[in-house]
Amino acid sequence: MRLILAELRKVWGQRIFALCLAVLAAANLFLLYTGTRPGENSPQPLAWRAVARDLAGLDTQAQQDFINEKLDLVSGVLQIDQILSYQASGAYAGIDVRQEYADLFRKYEQSYQNKEYQLYTGDLRIDYQLLRQLKAELDTVAGYPQFLEDVQTKAKQLSAISIFNSSESGYDRANIDKTAAVYTGMENVTIRYAPQKGLFTALDYQFTDLILLAAMLLLASLLLRQERDSGMLHLIRSMPGGRLHTALAKLGALAVSLLAVLLLLYGVNLVYCGLTFGLGPLGRSIQSVPALMRCTMQITVGQYLVLFLLAKWAGAFVMGLWVMLAALWARRAFVGWCGALALPAAQWLIREAIPATSRLNVIKYANMVSLLRTNELLGNYRNLYWFDNPVSLPLVEWLAVILYGSFLAGSFCLLFCLGQLLAAPAFAGLRRKAAKTKPTTVLRQESRKLFLLCGAAVVLLVFAGYQTWQTATTESYIDAEEIYYAWYMKQLAGPYTEETYQKLLTMNEEFEPIRQLDQALQSGKITNEAYQAQMGAYYGLQQKMSVFQRIQYGNLSYIKENPKAQLVYESGWEKLFGFSGESDLRDTLAAGLVSCICFAGLFAFEQKGGMKRVVMATPLGRQRTVRCKLAVGTVEAALICLLTCLPRFLVVLRDYGLSMPFAPAMSLQGYHALPACITLSDLLVWGGLARLLACMTMMLILMTLSEFIGNTLGAMFVGSIMFCLPPMLALSGLSGLRWIGMYPLFHITELAQRPDFWAGLGCVVIALGLCFLCINWLKEKWK
Repeated sequence: MRLILAELRKVWGQRIFALCLAVLAAANLFLLYTGTRPGENSPQPLAWRAVARDLAGLDTQAQQDFINEKLDLVSGVLQIDQILSYQASGAYAGIDVRQEYADLFRKYEQSYQNKEYQLYTGDLRIDYQLLRQLKAELDTVAGYPQFLEDVQTKAKQLSAISIFNSSESGYDRANIDKTAAVYTGMENVTIRYAPQKGLFTALDYQFTDLILLAAMLLLASLLLRQERDSGMLHLIRSMPGGRLHTALAKLGALAVSLLAVLLLLYGVNLVYCGLTFGLGPLGRSIQSVPALMRCTMQITVGQYLVLFLLAKWAGAFVMGLWVMLAALWARRAFVGWCGALALPAAQWLIREAIPATSRLNVIKYANMVSLLRTNELLGNYRNLYWFDNPVSLPLVEWLAVILYGSFLAGSFCLLFCLGQLLAAPAFAGLRRKAAKTKPTTVLRQESRKLFLLCGAAVVLLVFAGYQTWQTATTESYIDAEEIYYAWYMKQLAGPYTEETYQKLLTMNEEFEPIRQLDQALQSGKITNEAYQAQMGAYYGLQQKMSVFQRIQYGNLSYIKENPKAQLVYESGWEKLFGFSGESDLRDTLAAGLVSCICFAGLFAFEQKGGMKRVVMATPLGRQRTVRCKLAVGTVEAALICLLTCLPRFLVVLRDYGLSMPFAPAMSLQGYHALPACITLSDLLVWGGLARLLACMTMMLILMTLSEFIGNTLGAMFVGSIMFCLPPMLALSGLSGLRWIGMYPLFHITELAQRPDFWAGLGCVVIALGLCFLCINWLKEKWK
């Protein structure tokens, strides 16, 4: 036990391990956020939680009725909305759509007109996708009793078919009978459905397994490679108990450390997904989760989580044994890491190459990669082919754990006890001719450090590619009313003059047929039935009239109250300035992440290896070096700012346009308190400058952390806590955290319409103060 505790202190007593583990947990959280982040056309996390609240407390039949009713309503209203949008764009010229789709309009027209439907996402299309997914999940678990009945019925029916009874191998008949026997007695399971999005995402996120593999490499490095590369392992093995007992202690320390790492990583997953999507009641049966419905154990979700972690621990320990063996065997660390990764990669390829229904499926599942796919083991049931006999998947995988574990642990102990395990000689490098030195400048050298050695050029290229893809794939949903509104406002754009008044009169004449029908109804010349029949021919015109009245009683009334304002098609400006949605928050997160990766190593670069003293001893190595670092950092910050601004600007310009850029900003009703001398283009420039200031502030703070901590990973981790964690948690549902960090500067154009506009100016002043302090501190450190 004392040896195990000593080995654990080697790992957990080092600050570098705590730092690397925190970085791995942060990377896991970021990858989880990135993988589950809803796109523009996907349901937001709030929608999943709202559905879960509505379904809570209902039995399965009531849940089905509730979802079906909502899906029918949303589907009908969406079809009407699409038909009218096509009509507004001229697709149904000469066709009476109310007559063509009479049944649809009779059932859902009133709901469409009165907005008598509650949307979880605020968008008809996204709600339709969400409800269809929920219906599929709910129908799956609601059919669990029928699934059990079908298994038994299928076994009885197929046993009576001669082809299965006369089969030479007998595998098919035995497989059917064994499956039926396993599911016998499961009829007492109670189904209580809750959306599976949060729970299954937390347990089945595959990047967490990659992070776990990285943690194994880290543990092997601390437990073995440091001692072997320094020659200490040879000394340790010469002591009493320094061979077998030490080998077993290292394996014990590996097992304990892996358990702690697993609890951390999957704890992060469960907490994040619980806050974001919700996990549902942990007391419901595991069969209530659609993806895990075929589980053959009568347990709750909470009990399944415990079994999941234990099974994952067993599989991870077997993989960790191989990593330790490879690290111990190789004389050089690089060769050991390559070997540690080569076997899992090969087994993953084997797993992907063999179909699940193949007669070689035992090879597919009896490998170390499959041991980490725990939901296959616990949440499903499958029989594998083994020489004409069906063998259950759990038996194969648990037997594989025992065999792999025994063989690898024995091999590790044997090599540790009997191997020479000498330290590798110093690596002399590749022999080549001495490179010719070329004259350079401090600015050019610092640019090389930032863009090449710190990897900023690669990061910017990847970020630019991602933003380009986002721009190309983002679609704006524009309904019929928005199409009519855009046409009217672009015709009327500008100051309200006599010419504008004449245009309004001309436009108003188009609605004369509707007014005549209204007058005929009021005077009693036609009946209500005749009125409805004739009005159906003017349905599209009615929509145009409602939009025109919106302009007449909304926009024109605002112009009369604010004579200096102008008529502007404002939808594009409101999208660009972030009046709704979370685009500014996502931009804050992206800019913070890219900044952390790019700037965290620029000053730490010199401290690694003591190069700072050498640089400061040169004639231009003090203040000139700092100024050049700040200059190249400013260029990088400007590029980051540009890449976060351009995609939304191009999407808005493409889908909505930016009408009247030099009109007073008060032309938008949200900016009524601004002076008339401030134009919309001024606000656009103001927002861009505020974002540039935010990126420069992050750059300077990260450079200060890089100089203060002296370690790239440490500066990157602290910076990510400051600039990435608050917006990530805010996007996950903790909306109040958005105001911590740089979000107010990214959101400053929207703040201009609020009473707390001065708070935005205060954020600018604070950011300028932070920039001033960071610059002065860096100059003082490099005097």
